[in-house]
Amino acid sequence: MKRLAYLLMVLIRHRFSKAACFAAMLFIVVFLAGGLYGCSDEPDNSRTETPPQSKDVLADKAAEAALSYAKGFTLHDHDGFKTLIVTIDLEGRRDTFHYLLLPKKASLPKGFDDHLTIRTPVERIALFSTTHIGYIDLLGCSDRIIGVARPDYVNTASLQERIRKGDISEIGMPFSPNAEVILELNPEVIVATALPPSRKTDHQAIVKSGIPVVVVAEWLEQSPLGRAEWIKLYAALFDREELAKEKFAGIEQSYDALAALTDTVTHHPSIIPGMPFKDSWFVPGGKSYVAELLRDAGAHYHWNDRAKTGSIKMDMEAVYPVALEAEFWLNPGTVLSLDELLARDARFKDFLSVKTGKVYNNNKQLNPAGGNAYWEQGVVQPDRILEDLIRILHPGILRGDALEDSLMFYRHVR
Repeated sequence: MKRLAYLLMVLIRHRFSKAACFAAMLFIVVFLAGGLYGCSDEPDNSRTETPPQSKDVLADKAAEAALSYAKGFTLHDHDGFKTLIVTIDLEGRRDTFHYLLLPKKASLPKGFDDHLTIRTPVERIALFSTTHIGYIDLLGCSDRIIGVARPDYVNTASLQERIRKGDISEIGMPFSPNAEVILELNPEVIVATALPPSRKTDHQAIVKSGIPVVVVAEWLEQSPLGRAEWIKLYAALFDREELAKEKFAGIEQSYDALAALTDTVTHHPSIIPGMPFKDSWFVPGGKSYVAELLRDAGAHYHWNDRAKTGSIKMDMEAVYPVALEAEFWLNPGTVLSLDELLARDARFKDFLSVKTGKVYNNNKQLNPAGGNAYWEQGVVQPDRILEDLIRILHPGILRGDALEDSLMFYRHVR
């Protein structure tokens, strides 16, 4: 440990670049703290259970903001500031992250030492996933994004222009952040997707360098609207709460109206989702947001009764009989044509969906690098995804142009 500390002192004494010093510090912190999911002799304030004193403060002085669907986070209004609590249940592990959302000129309140402080409104934000962009863009705050993990994957037009101008930098991946770029950008907050412990991250090292990291897990929500409601988390960072309520209310109303259209359908077409990989086929669990989307679209989903929120790994042999008879095949990987599909596995030609030409993929809007607008914009617009699915599965229920022209995220695989 002395050698590591000495290394940092040498870098500073000889006036190495700030980035080099930061990189060394990042290494030292990772070595000592073990990263976000590792072991540490020091308390990890961003993920410990709230001490009794803080719980009393929350109970006595805060009002929990109303959330209708989202289960993974809560917002609490205090006198002059807010607190955000993100709870993540992943692979049998429960992590709780506490954040203090404090106006920039406000003094630190007492009793919140276990919370990571974020000054609001946030004006400079970096993202480790393009799936966060849709929320921020819908709030009219995309101009505050200064860094993303993979700029070439970005679909949003206004951001593409800023990337071309050099106004948005690449910050590396969440499990291998680019320390030099992050230090130079100096974002007020970084948003990172919760990853399984098997993909160890070093978010905590970034936090200890002075840059707050908000860990999100909207993908673990059990409903499409629950996933979309995470827009209220981002709104709390930007002080756009009223706009978020308005936007979400419109999405909710649109989604419910579309779902009501399938309440009386007499035929529920059977579907098979996804694409096998190395003799394994991952299908959505019956309690996942994907399964709920399919139910609301009036589809028959074979694994509806499998009570799991994530994906279920199955052998190809177990899925094959279901796939043979399914009327529709949805989201078959990255394929763009039937020829490409059949090149993956000749057995696919026996599927009913392939024989009848009812294969649809959610990759209508791809950029040259393969970035998919479905994951960037659809996450916060589940009503548009639902509309696509209803048009595909129940032609005639919705009026509009020819099917292919009416679809926003899906395309017919021919």
